[in-house]
Amino acid sequence: MSPIQTRYKNKKFVKERVELDGHAYENCEFEGCLIILERGETEIKGSTFNHCRLMLLGQALHIAKILQLFIGDKPLKVLDFAEPGIFGERKTLAKENTEGTERSK
Repeated sequence: MSPIQTRYKNKKFVKERVELDGHAYENCEFEGCLIILERGETEIKGSTFNHCRLMLLGQALHIAKILQLFIGDKPLKVLDFAEPGIFGERKTLAKENTEGTERSK
């Protein structure tokens, strides 16, 4: 069973307590909300967060603390390894390097 129980689309949340876990948000707007995340079982697409506070609990807080060890005070860059091209580009470069080596023999 999917952890997503409720889906919201094109909804505006103003000064609300919003628990992300178990919900999906598409093209939603959050203004002045308290956003709560504990397990990370959520889907968020095309949504905006303005003047919101984020409260991490449980697993989400634990992961945030681990991330802090890696990033320190530097900005966080997030890579989605499921995106096409991230590994495909590396394979292409490796293949080109191999082909070049074989030609020079």
